[in-house]
Amino acid sequence: MISISTTVFGKEDIPGNKDLISALDIIQKSGFEMIEISRHQKNILDRESQIRASGLKVWSIHGLLGSHAASDSPAERQATLDQEFRRLDDTVCFAPCPYVVHYTNRVNDPQAAKNYHNTIERLYERSSQLGFNLAVETAPYKPQINERYPDSKEISDFVRSFGMKDLNMTIDINHSNIHEDIIDVCNNCNAIIANVHISDNHGEWEDHLPPGEGIIDFPAVNAALIKNGYTGPFNLEFHLADAPSVDKLTEIRLRVEKMLI
Repeated sequence: MISISTTVFGKEDIPGNKDLISALDIIQKSGFEMIEISRHQKNILDRESQIRASGLKVWSIHGLLGSHAASDSPAERQATLDQEFRRLDDTVCFAPCPYVVHYTNRVNDPQAAKNYHNTIERLYERSSQLGFNLAVETAPYKPQINERYPDSKEISDFVRSFGMKDLNMTIDINHSNIHEDIIDVCNNCNAIIANVHISDNHGEWEDHLPPGEGIIDFPAVNAALIKNGYTGPFNLEFHLADAPSVDKLTEIRLRVEKMLI
C-alpha cells in the first residue's frame, strides 16, 4: 500500500501552489488511494465533503506541534496546545487514524524534557478521547540548528513510558538515516510503529528526495519495518524541485511499488 503526504504540494497559501482540493485531484489521477494531510493544509473540516468526494482515504494527519511544546513559558505551552486542540477538532472527522507530532525536546535542559512530557501528556488525553493514535515522529539530525539530537532509543523510551496502546511512533526514514543506522531505528521502535514517512537522502542532510534518488536501501527498510510489526502503508513525504504533475507522481509511485511491494 502506498500513501502520499500533501506536503508534496507545499503551502497552499503561497501564490502559484495548488490548493488542497486541486492537489487531491492530481494525487488521485496519479493512482494513489491514500493521503496524509500535511501541516501545510489547514481548515480541513470546511473541506471534509470535498476530500471524501476525491475518493482518497485519509490515512494520517500531521499535527502542528513546534518548539514551544517544551517552552519554560506556561503561556507558550498553552498556546501550542490550544492550536493543536483546534487541529484535532478540525480533523476528527477522519479518526481513527495516526496523528503525527514532532519530538521537540531538542535542548540540553532537563526542565525542557519535563515541559515536553507535560505537553504530550495533555495532548494525548485529547487525541485519545477523539479516537486518534498519537504518533511521535523520529527527529532529524540538525547540529546547525538544535543543541542536541534525540535518537530513536530516547524517543521510543519516551513513548513507551506512557504505556498507552494509542500512543506510538512515526518513523521518518529520511530523518533517521542521517545519524543512525535505519535498521537499528526500526528495531528500537519494535511494536510501536503506527506510521512511516518515506523519502530519500544522501546520508548527510534531510534532503526529502523521492525514494530511489538517494542512498537508502528501501527493500531492507521494508523488511525491518515488517519484522518490527508495521503493517500500514508506505507513506511518501518528499519534496520536488518543480510543481508536482500527474506524470511525475505516477512515475514515483510506480518506482516505489517496484521497490517496496
